[in-house]
Amino acid sequence: MNHTTEPTTSTHPADEYCQYFAASSSCMIENVQTHMSTLVVSEHCQLPMSLNNTEFENSYVCSPYTAFVPYCLEELDKLNKPWLESIIKSSIHQLDRYLKRNHINKVVHVNNWLLSTNLYPASFSPENIASLTATLVKDYPDHAIIFRSLNDYSNAPLIAAFKHANYTLAPSRQVYIYDRNLSDYSRRHNYKKDRNLLKKTSYRSISQAEITPDDYPRIIELYNMLYVSKYSQLNPQFTEAYLDAMLKHPHFSFEGFRNPEGVIDAITGHFTIDNIVTAPIVGYDTTQPQKLGLYRLAAFSGLGFAESNGFIFNASSGAAHFKRQRGACPIIEYSAVYTQHLPKKTQRMWRLLSWITNNIFVPLIKKYKL
Repeated sequence: MNHTTEPTTSTHPADEYCQYFAASSSCMIENVQTHMSTLVVSEHCQLPMSLNNTEFENSYVCSPYTAFVPYCLEELDKLNKPWLESIIKSSIHQLDRYLKRNHINKVVHVNNWLLSTNLYPASFSPENIASLTATLVKDYPDHAIIFRSLNDYSNAPLIAAFKHANYTLAPSRQVYIYDRNLSDYSRRHNYKKDRNLLKKTSYRSISQAEITPDDYPRIIELYNMLYVSKYSQLNPQFTEAYLDAMLKHPHFSFEGFRNPEGVIDAITGHFTIDNIVTAPIVGYDTTQPQKLGLYRLAAFSGLGFAESNGFIFNASSGAAHFKRQRGACPIIEYSAVYTQHLPKKTQRMWRLLSWITNNIFVPLIKKYKL
């Protein structure tokens, strides 16, 4: 096993992806500060890897601190329980200094595509985990080793292997999965309405072959309207350079919706590995009337893409009520964290975070259906 950031002749998707970040991560994603490299796990498996030390002003995709403190503080507003929010906010503010003092961001994220949801290739075998962990501990003796975006439905064998290798499992959020083996969502009334909207809308669906560089500023604007302005400044803020690269990358595909004047008013970027797809890039013109159904068009794009290819659709988190209405099944997502080689105080910190997320966070998100 080895890792590299030097230009190579490799055409592996993970290596290709990391090369885009060679000069500067913030040139690709404005609010991401990290160092990317390619981890060669086996002859058939390569994974992108991010390295951080502090970088507290960062997106949660590579900063555990951001995920546990500022992002959690933002998510509290969804509870609509002021008394409960006040108690939890006070606890998080106390946690803030403790996490920084114990080097919460001194981490290596493996298989980190710097997206809200990472997907795992079938070539990454549970049998690789023990030897891979030993190599990473040797190469990064001062860093916690983290694998994000694991869930019991799609990654059960990996989760079992991580537990066996003494990783700590910390819940991160609840994601929503569309798979007819879980639930026949096609019978849902809202699913049928969304499918009919595709047939009746005045918007024209366009493939990525019809997207030109002239569309890039508009696509970034649409994504920012939804994920940055409406949801959170802590979501990854993609640049036009990133968009241009992803339009050429084998794991990504795009679908847009042009209005009668030819302007894109909704966009979806699909990220696919093996038989699972997610949609990390979704945007629409939030200034347009809701009756146009722009968000419904963008959201259904990911599901329609999955259906047409026989894939499972991981709809990520957020818009929980919307996704439940359409038959998506809620699944808890975890991060697997290895700290056995680190000081006892660091190990205690991660065990504490695991206890908090398992015993407080998970019951809350299940109760309030977040």
